[in-house]
Order: sequence, then C-alpha cells, then structure tokens
Amino acid sequence: MRNHEVTRRQALLKEDGSLREPGWSRQLVQRYDRSQIKAPKFRIKEWDYYLVLNEEFAGAFTISDDGYIGLPATSEEGNTGQRRRRRLSS
Repeated sequence: MRNHEVTRRQALLKEDGSLREPGWSRQLVQRYDRSQIKAPKFRIKEWDYYLVLNEEFAGAFTISDDGYIGLPATSEEGNTGQRRRRRLSS
C-alpha cells in the first residue's frame, strides 16, 4: 500500500472512520468530512502536504492543525544536497 495511487473519486473514510483506500493522489479525489472521524475533537490532527520535485530541486510545504496549535513549515533541497528547513510562524 505504500506507493498506491488513489485515482477514484470517493469518500476518504468508511462508515467506521477508517481509511477507505490508503495511498496518495496527484489531485484532490478523496472527499474529506471531519464529522466522520470517530475520535474526540482534541485528538484530531489535520494537515496538508504539498511537494514540488524535479531532478534539481525538491520543495515541500506543510500546514498542520493539531487542534490546539497550527503550524506551517517549508523544506527545500537543491542539487548541491544541502538541505534547508524553515519553520514559519502561525
């Protein structure tokens, strides 16, 4: 399942709150409904992760909501192999 590409439009979660089809997608195909999560609101952790990648550059951008704190962060790596991470204030 680790490298499974999800291509079908569908709900993200099953009736019991578990993932319908674990994997990744090139675009938004899974519908997310927070009310389907079977956990207390303070335990819900949500984040968006975006990656831009080619032979010479990799850049990632993450936005997280941990219920009590929000945290944006970026990470870039150029073709020199030097890695830079930057945490942005929320």
